[in-house]
Amino acid sequence: MKMKANEMEFIDEIATQLTEQTFGENTWTTDEWDSENEDHCINKFTEQAQDFYNERYDEIETLYINLIKKI
Repeated sequence: MKMKANEMEFIDEIATQLTEQTFGENTWTTDEWDSENEDHCINKFTEQAQDFYNERYDEIETLYINLIKKI
């Protein structure tokens, strides 16, 4: 089922908040530098947080499609 950008952003925000609540200060890593702007780090999820986020995103997306989009 095709999702609009705002629907994907909504699901992303929920999954991100759940990830941050679960991992706290161990959610983000700044290991990579922005090649276009060398004085800024790129924040990325840690490996464990990324796995958790991916699982939550898929679960929330499935619920959203089954409970809201199919109405």
